[in-house]
Amino acid sequence: MNLEKPAVGILGMGYFGRVLASMEEWHEDSWGSWHSAPITSIGLRQFRFSWENSDDWKQIPSGKVVLVLAIPPPPLESASLEGFLSDWSLWMKCERPLIRRLVYISTTGVYPKKAGVWSEDSIFKPETESGRRRLITERVLSRHFELQVVRPGGIYGPSRNLLERLKAGRIISDTGNPTHRIHVRDLVHIVSHCIRNPELILINAVDHHPCPSREVVLWLLDNHPDAKGLNWSEPESLRKEPPVQRYISNRCLRDLGIGLEYPSFKEGML
Repeated sequence: MNLEKPAVGILGMGYFGRVLASMEEWHEDSWGSWHSAPITSIGLRQFRFSWENSDDWKQIPSGKVVLVLAIPPPPLESASLEGFLSDWSLWMKCERPLIRRLVYISTTGVYPKKAGVWSEDSIFKPETESGRRRLITERVLSRHFELQVVRPGGIYGPSRNLLERLKAGRIISDTGNPTHRIHVRDLVHIVSHCIRNPELILINAVDHHPCPSREVVLWLLDNHPDAKGLNWSEPESLRKEPPVQRYISNRCLRDLGIGLEYPSFKEGML
């Protein structure tokens, strides 16, 4: 493994991107983009970036970095999206030729909402519009970059988890289907592994204990000190049929020996 500090460019310092920027030690040439406002707690060079404003594309530095794309694709129809991403990729190839490697933060939402075990080598068609757009993005980028794809489950961590939703009195719906999660710190470790190991092409980033949201909420109410005294009125189930036993495989993660700091929600939410 290459232990030198890599140079990275993080397009999208949202919840995950901020933790990625601050948790690892990156080369001094690294940078990150923001959408609404600069992030004062992060020392990387920063600039504003949005898909919609092509002038923002010019803000991307020209130096050689591993690009981490952590923003969703533009909300375009499939044909328009493919053309848009192709145009951006060709612009990057022409105007930023030193940036050839790209780590794309996709989603397990590309997999069908059907029973079964879905792994990186499964053959499938997404069933949701958001899943289709993400898969289109993966395929277009693979034609123009040395692409690595990370497909995380639901990303959670400090300030973004079911306990915070409980404390805020927000509705927590549950279909009874297993939900796949990954703690943001574990996702950073997985992405850092990809950055340092360019031969890794595709990996699912999910922890070892997928389960319905209801199970998590009930566990929090019984075990978390900050949940004492909180009430939760279980909403009527959204499902009309038995739960779909859909599981996303993390066998590749295990085989690579990438350990998880938070192997389940119980470690991650205490």
